[in-house]
Amino acid sequence: VREEECDEVRNKFQPIAAENESKYHPDDVARIKTDDLYVSRFLSHQKQDKAAAASMIDSVLIWRKENGVRDLDFSDMKDKESPVKSMFYRHKDKEGTNILWVQPKFMDATIREEFEQYLLWLIETRPDADKSSQITIALALDGVGLTEVDIEFIKFFINVFMYYSPDTMKRMIVHNMHWLLNGVWKVVSVLLSEGAKKRVVFLKNKDIHEYIAEENVLSCCGGPDPNCYKPL
Repeated sequence: VREEECDEVRNKFQPIAAENESKYHPDDVARIKTDDLYVSRFLSHQKQDKAAAASMIDSVLIWRKENGVRDLDFSDMKDKESPVKSMFYRHKDKEGTNILWVQPKFMDATIREEFEQYLLWLIETRPDADKSSQITIALALDGVGLTEVDIEFIKFFINVFMYYSPDTMKRMIVHNMHWLLNGVWKVVSVLLSEGAKKRVVFLKNKDIHEYIAEENVLSCCGGPDPNCYKPL
């Protein structure tokens, strides 16, 4: 991380912040002022365009306050039953990146807002979040058809990583997607930049071992680890 480049972004952000600072959470402003690694994620997300990075900081900070990201707390969810727990961290990929597993077959559109908030909390509290860590997302789509897909949540999911969580998604593994979902993918893929599309890989069965060691693959993706989400 080059401190001088981050300072250039801050200098471009300063006049924007002077007009909009009331729209930001003060803790987010403090992080922009002090955390070079976090600012560098915006630079990376915007392909080193400093003006675009400054503009993105503005939109992200406004969005974070509007959605109460700093106030979300699902820490008591460990002892509760909820389908939102079909999104969870377990293991790392072969490059040492933490994996966020997602089992879309348990998505429930009637509590979509809770799913959305839980996702934001998971990103906010991800391992090494204070170091602006990246994550690998593994979508376990075996047995998932059109009736199980909440396309509005999928759009929200994509938008979060495209616009509001800078350079956080290292890779998205789409495992065993049924051909019936090709139409859904066409709808959501238009939300992705060309750079983001290159981070999405479609895999079948044991091809997942190219990215995740066999012993770390969950049973919902054909692996030996049984620790998938199962409703009580």
